[in-house]
Order: sequence, then structure tokens, then C-alpha cells
Amino acid sequence: MIKWKEEMTIEANIEQVWSLFKDEQIKKLMPKIEEHILLENKNDSVGAKHAQSYHEGNQLQTYIVETVGYEDSPTKKRKQTQFEMGQSFDVFYSFTLLKEEEYRTKFIYEGSNKGKGLMGKAMLLSGSKKTRHQTIITFMERVKDEALKLQED
Repeated sequence: MIKWKEEMTIEANIEQVWSLFKDEQIKKLMPKIEEHILLENKNDSVGAKHAQSYHEGNQLQTYIVETVGYEDSPTKKRKQTQFEMGQSFDVFYSFTLLKEEEYRTKFIYEGSNKGKGLMGKAMLLSGSKKTRHQTIITFMERVKDEALKLQED
């Protein structure tokens, strides 16, 4: 199993940063996503299930992504999702925002990727730690950049 937890401070209001994690805004943070279609329950709530499609190389992949945790208070926001990637991986993401000041938000991104079966476990072991870490940092920088763009508007 691979786990990660990274933190960064974003010089933006917590509500502005949080708006990027709303289901209807997902393509801003995850540009590879082609579709994010609600299947069950309501957007932005525990139990929401979405069919999420994105390109992996030349193939269009679709997964059922479930929101398993959701908190929206004035000083703390959290969204947790999980999905099964093919028959190979169980994936869990958690995005937490903490209000530090009016225009300063701590962003915590953590998650895990668990290999299923021999093939999934072998694929995780063969992956580059440096590449995985860079993917996480790139995502967090995208969140920061998009939040700062909102602040300018």
C-alpha cells in the first residue's frame, strides 16, 4: 500500500479554495476528467456516487467514485472519496482545508493506493516514488493556482 500526506498554505479565503472541490468544478482541478456524472444521492454529500471518466493514454477509463466523508464548517472543510481502479487498486483521497486567517488556508492532501491481487501490488512496487510525489505536488500547485485566480476575480 502506498500512503501520502502533504500540506501547503494557500494565501486565499477558505471558501474560495473550497469552491474548487465542489463536484461541478472538478474539471478545474483534474483536467483529465472527461465526465463526472451523478449516479446516486446529491452532489457534495456523503454517499454521492459519480461515474467519472478520464483518459489514461489513448483509453477512456470510467470508475464509480463515492464520497465517503464530507464536512463543511466555517473553519474546516473536508471531502473524502474512494474508488476501485479496475481490478487492480483501491484508491482513497482526502482533501482538508483549515482556515488559518481570513486569506490564509492550510490545504492537506492525503490518501492511499492499495494494490489488489498480485498484479496490483506488483504495479505499485514497480512505480517511481519520485514520480508519485511529483504528481501529488503538481496537483496541490494546481489547487493553489486556481484558488489565487479566483481571488483575483
